[in-house]
Amino acid sequence: MSAPSARPHTPADDGWAILAQPPGERDLAHEAYWNVSGERSQRRRNAPRRNAIVRRGGGRASVALAALALGGTLAADGAGIAQATTTTTGTGLRPGDSGARVKALQRALGITADGAFGPATKRAVIAFQRAHGLEAKGVVGPLTANALGLNAGSARRAPASDGAAGVSLSPAATKAMQKALGVTADGQIGPQTRAALKAYESAHGLPADGQPDADSLKALGVDPDMAGSGTSSASAPQGQGASAAVAAAQAKIGSPYAAGATGPNSFDCSGLVQYAFKQAGISLPRSSFAQYGVGTSVPKSGIQAGDIVFFNTNGPGASHDGIATSPTTAISATSHGVMEHSLTDSYWGSHFVGARRVS
Repeated sequence: MSAPSARPHTPADDGWAILAQPPGERDLAHEAYWNVSGERSQRRRNAPRRNAIVRRGGGRASVALAALALGGTLAADGAGIAQATTTTTGTGLRPGDSGARVKALQRALGITADGAFGPATKRAVIAFQRAHGLEAKGVVGPLTANALGLNAGSARRAPASDGAAGVSLSPAATKAMQKALGVTADGQIGPQTRAALKAYESAHGLPADGQPDADSLKALGVDPDMAGSGTSSASAPQGQGASAAVAAAQAKIGSPYAAGATGPNSFDCSGLVQYAFKQAGISLPRSSFAQYGVGTSVPKSGIQAGDIVFFNTNGPGASHDGIATSPTTAISATSHGVMEHSLTDSYWGSHFVGARRVS
């Protein structure tokens, strides 16, 4: 009788592969190998399968591909890293877009609101982003939209009574408020009106929520219950604050220009305007784009000393500003330093955008 054979070694199992013994020490016909192999195959079949588009990619790329596969968009706005989103109804606006949301963007930038996101709009967005320390790619994401005061994710126009913190306005009062703010007087409180009101409130030390409450309406000279067309403070003469701002600006003539400087020894354009009005006790936003949304609009023929005058010398929209010293002259921080210059010569006249009165 022959000696009984040794029991074959049971193969080890790491979860997916069989760790078989070296040749000569295994019996592939033994039932133990087949049992382990069958269990492994069953686990593999039951394991959750990863989406092929994610399996092929890695890190950010795979997330981006997955977002695109779901009909999403990529948005990078000042964050430095592209982030995927599975919705196309957010605040993102980019070249090629069109419609009411683009018009709201263009009005906030102070450029022609034709509703088409073309090269001029992209240049204005980039200039705004640079002025606000945002990633300057010409694409409007959440950070840029917030800085512009745009309604996030919607171009819906709110009724005049919209907002729990505000008061109910008659159509005439709404138009009067819009005229006082220097925006289109259409009787509807939309993104442009709210942005202008928010900037006005901030400049006048009021809660800057963009809601038409009693204090902001009083400051604007608007009666919320007015039934007629009403009048606004747009035609009001300049006050003592304007004269003080002009004097403060004149005292800085000859000071050097420096990007981002707000004084007292050097300035950029909006820094000089902000500084001069601060000496007069009036608070203004930091950038020329934001300052363009403050106060009331003044026609070129009605400019007085102390009005803020705006130009498109550094890109589309209100990319440069200064303080009028007369109906035809202004002081601004140019690349040659703080100087007084004409409003009507071939250079400044051709780049004139508008004027605003804040006191």
